[in-house]
Amino acid sequence: MSVGGREYYAEFYADYERQSSARKLDFYMQLVRRFAPPGAELFELGVGLGNFLARASTEYRCTGSEVNDFGLAEARRRVPSARLLAGSYEQIPSERPPAVVVAWDVLEHIPQIDAALACIRARLAEPGYLIAVVPVYDGPLGGLVRALDRDPTHVSKWARHAWLAAFERNGFTVLDWGGVVRRLVLGRYYLHVARPRGLMQRVGSAIWIVGGTGAASRAPLHGRAAS
Repeated sequence: MSVGGREYYAEFYADYERQSSARKLDFYMQLVRRFAPPGAELFELGVGLGNFLARASTEYRCTGSEVNDFGLAEARRRVPSARLLAGSYEQIPSERPPAVVVAWDVLEHIPQIDAALACIRARLAEPGYLIAVVPVYDGPLGGLVRALDRDPTHVSKWARHAWLAAFERNGFTVLDWGGVVRRLVLGRYYLHVARPRGLMQRVGSAIWIVGGTGAASRAPLHGRAAS
């Protein structure tokens, strides 16, 4: 299940730690808290080096998966309390369904995206949520995203409307979504700006999406809108 090992991060994500900024992780946690109460089961699809899971494990019961052997080993070191498995969406437990599955810049790596979304939908608790961030290749920044994207494992280079349609097609109700702009500035400062709606939805270089199951679409939120 290895995808490049340590060399993958060195070649394509040498600035991984700076890109996992506190501001970005705070935003992700705000999104999760809106839809999942403390202590809920959370599954992270593609844990990377474990940065987000280290934060989430202080509030949620966490499990996760990772296809990169180096990332998996590092995440296990950073988050020893979490059960982390080699693989992808097929590792989502059916015996203890998660209330929320998160996928931060992961879905674009999956060739069979409909199969992945259908599996996630089937294994979520009821009500349940899929919260994801994906790069988008349309809009005014689409050309720049393509030019700067060197990762050969990005196989689903879609426009934002295609991602929203894929969620709906596979049984999710899109409860909320917004735009994101993030980029290393001068090789030092990582810019991360996210908004729920308006201009950023149309121009962001990435989008975040919250998909809910049928019951989740009627369930009250646990907090205010993310900002």
